[in-house]
Amino acid sequence: MTTAILSKEVADFKKGIEDIVEVLKNTDEKTLYVKPSDTEWSAMQVVSHILEAVEFWVADLEALLIVPGAKWGRNHEHVRRLAAVEESVVAQLSKEGAIAAIQNLVPKVEAALAKVNEEDLAKTAPSYNPNFDGKPLSFLIDHLIVKHVVGHYGQIVRHLKKVQ
Repeated sequence: MTTAILSKEVADFKKGIEDIVEVLKNTDEKTLYVKPSDTEWSAMQVVSHILEAVEFWVADLEALLIVPGAKWGRNHEHVRRLAAVEESVVAQLSKEGAIAAIQNLVPKVEAALAKVNEEDLAKTAPSYNPNFDGKPLSFLIDHLIVKHVVGHYGQIVRHLKKVQ
């Protein structure tokens, strides 16, 4: 059962990454840095956020496998989360570098999910984010890694339509 669940998660994650890569490849590099408005991220800010967030959540997942029940997560004010979308940081990320980095997330996620056993999926732990407190490990995988990437793909597409 777990193999089928995690295989679907890996497949959905890979598809989300492939979709993002396709959009990046087919978009003029300068356009990727244009913000649709003062309150919205550019496509490249979204990509930078994805890179930081997936790394963060994979590290949390692996830590929870080692120390079940440990407090995990973060809120929207987390310093690394905020730094990842700073325009000065994003400006240093090239289109080619972003594509390579985002593609490199796939083997990292596959390796982390390969460590997860069926019984791990139901384990819960307190969280620094009250909205995630007591959520099972399956939530971290499904919502914070897989659906997070898929959702941001849609955001990138919407933002690019506004600026092109």
